[in-house]
Amino acid sequence: MVIQGILIALIAAVVYMESRIGGQHMLDRPIIIGPLVGLVMGDFQTGLIIGGELELVWMGLVGIGTSTPPDVVVGSALATALAIQTGADYQTTLALAIPIALLAQFVAIGVAILNTTFAHYADNQIAKGNWKGIAIGNWSGSLMYFLSKFLMVFIGFMVGGDVIKGIVNHIPQVIQAGLAQSGNLLPALGIAMLMQLSLDKKYAAFLFLGFALVAFFNISTIGAAIFGAICAYLYYQFKPREGELF
Repeated sequence: MVIQGILIALIAAVVYMESRIGGQHMLDRPIIIGPLVGLVMGDFQTGLIIGGELELVWMGLVGIGTSTPPDVVVGSALATALAIQTGADYQTTLALAIPIALLAQFVAIGVAILNTTFAHYADNQIAKGNWKGIAIGNWSGSLMYFLSKFLMVFIGFMVGGDVIKGIVNHIPQVIQAGLAQSGNLLPALGIAMLMQLSLDKKYAAFLFLGFALVAFFNISTIGAAIFGAICAYLYYQFKPREGELF
């Protein structure tokens, strides 16, 4: 059981770090994590099924800007492992995954706050021209993220799902409600911050076009993306080439 816990924790930590230092290849999604955990637990088929079910639940969940969404990696890895271990059905798995992801979200916020210490350290080393110190500051933050995911999954696997649900249930309802509402506002704040940094007056019309398509014409996200691709193609075709007057 300990070996399984270590392997499952390694899966969660490695796929999470891949998205931070290896480029975003979507390896940290439930549809990937579930089958990998299933292999470790000796039930690949169930892991694939649970991963697909959790992917449907969290398909639209993404961290934008400064927002910290529920921890999909920890929730998927632990819920899949505990469901296979106990033979739980879909409803029980979902009841496990959501509180686990919520609890891990709190830890992730704390880790992000602590990580500012390493960021400030790296800034100080830049001022001193100490390249070794800069590397230490950057990699120390990454190591902290790796250890946080590893320890959460390993400890959660060892103590079991009942304990995790009990911890979440003992959080006062008013705090849970406040966190839920603030979580709803954070994506909007993140989008606003990204717009402030990247919005260009020349391309602002395309942003408002996409908003209008979704808000007033009930176009789906895929439909808006298709319109965006068409606009990008037309813009490229009719944009004057270098040296051309028109």
